[in-house]
Amino acid sequence: MNYLSNYQKSRILDVAYDNQLMPVNIANNFYQILGLIALEIDVPGSADYVSLQFRLNNLPELPRKFVQSIIEENEDDEGGHFTDPLHAIGNSTDGGEWKRRNSGAAQDDDNDDDTDDPLLADHTSSHSLIDETEAEGLKPTGQSRTDSGNIIDSALIDNYVAEIRDKFKPLLEGNDQVRIKEVPEKEGIIFKHINYIITFESGGHSKKVIRRYSDFVWLLDFLLQKYPFRVIPGLPPKKFTVGSSPDSQFLQRRRRGLHRFLNQLIKHPVLSEEPVVQTFLSVPTDITTWKKQAKIDYSLEFKGEKIGPNFINVIWPKIGVEFLKNWKQAETNVNKLIEIWTKVVLLVERHEKRQQQISFDNGKFVEMLSKFRELDTNVYPNSNETLLHDNDIGNVNDSLGYISEYFNKSSQILIDESYSINTNILEKFKNYLDYLYSLQELFDRTKRLSINTIEQLEAKIRENETKFKKLSTEDADAKGADITKLRQIIINDKQEIFQQLNKDWLIKQCCFQEFVSFQETQFLIGELWIEWCKGRYRFEEKIVGLYDNLNREIINDMPTSR
Repeated sequence: MNYLSNYQKSRILDVAYDNQLMPVNIANNFYQILGLIALEIDVPGSADYVSLQFRLNNLPELPRKFVQSIIEENEDDEGGHFTDPLHAIGNSTDGGEWKRRNSGAAQDDDNDDDTDDPLLADHTSSHSLIDETEAEGLKPTGQSRTDSGNIIDSALIDNYVAEIRDKFKPLLEGNDQVRIKEVPEKEGIIFKHINYIITFESGGHSKKVIRRYSDFVWLLDFLLQKYPFRVIPGLPPKKFTVGSSPDSQFLQRRRRGLHRFLNQLIKHPVLSEEPVVQTFLSVPTDITTWKKQAKIDYSLEFKGEKIGPNFINVIWPKIGVEFLKNWKQAETNVNKLIEIWTKVVLLVERHEKRQQQISFDNGKFVEMLSKFRELDTNVYPNSNETLLHDNDIGNVNDSLGYISEYFNKSSQILIDESYSINTNILEKFKNYLDYLYSLQELFDRTKRLSINTIEQLEAKIRENETKFKKLSTEDADAKGADITKLRQIIINDKQEIFQQLNKDWLIKQCCFQEFVSFQETQFLIGELWIEWCKGRYRFEEKIVGLYDNLNREIINDMPTSR
């Protein structure tokens, strides 16, 4: 019996050795090698380790004669050793059976899904292949073995996670690589638009480009199309309401929003390396002209990639359950977190407005006290008349002068405080809010864009396999061309399933990386509140100093009796 060529056998052996499936006398290794053989007989060229893990509980049946030969050789082996399944393999295609192993059991398993996978639950019509693979591969978080029986090195997992987090440093730390300001003159003959000068610091060099708001919109659309499973910052609105002309305050907020957008892009370890982003920040060519000349790749970032077995069989079994649980919890609660932090931002804005109002009121204090001092001597004459004693009203007015000086100085301190909050602290609060919105949008995109047709393909394959068996064994009048065509359809559908499963695994890996990276944003909370406390301490210190000076100046000079 020759089911496989020597090249195919050699290839299976390479896969076995590369993925620690030796020695063959270990039951789990023996089972997986049989799976590789079944895949290769079923669809030539499909016997790779990743495909094996995808279909570990849903493998095609081995030819009966092949199975019988292994059983017979095993019975003849007095030593009781496992027979090498590669020993009986050749290169015949006469008896390949297309009915999938335990297809009924696989359908039952669909109804017994214990794996909570929010990455797939909302956008996958069928879970059979993925869930069966995960049911075999996912162990409780404390489990320390992979499917192949290898001990999972916890240090390896820790290093993998740490490496992801180390690449993302969201803290502002007062060091902006990107600065943006409006060009004073508007462009356009009929419809005026605002241009922005972007200064990008990179590699010790400073580069300046001019961009308009529509260029930012195009850049965001490109990123969403190419990197839909990444945390991508959003843009501020173009205008408040239709037909309204933007005022200076709105334009300032929009400019700051664009500034946050760019700084978050260049801090992202993947988006910052995108050539289009680099071009946007550093090439002075007009974007519209550049788009016409350049060949821009809009395809999905991991198009053509294949998920690595290391992630499926080493990383995922250790972190999969915990990650999916955390992902679901974050997805459920991020909206409430955004609502709360939005109110915090509003409170900071109100605090800043109150500081402005207090500064304005202090200015009114100065104005009113000055007028009072000009007129009070008409009621309290300060000349040395017989009925009056000393110059008490003069001493009162001198002390009022000290008080006016205090209000004048404190007004300036309040203005500086308000400016610091508005330009620095408030932006950090909004920067963190932007990250929360970006995570929320990632959850929404993942649900919407991870749809596949695996369930429909499985049903189609089962139907065609039944037809193929009937034509091959029961219908003597069947044309060879019809059988060949049906076989090719089945092969194509199986390859399509593998491609869709591969994409789902790549999405999982990408979302895991983004979620782990996002954990670094918690330090933004610490950064902004430390900055808040430092700023308020400096402010209160200055105000206390003014009160201390005022107290010393008036406590002895302000008369309270004759």
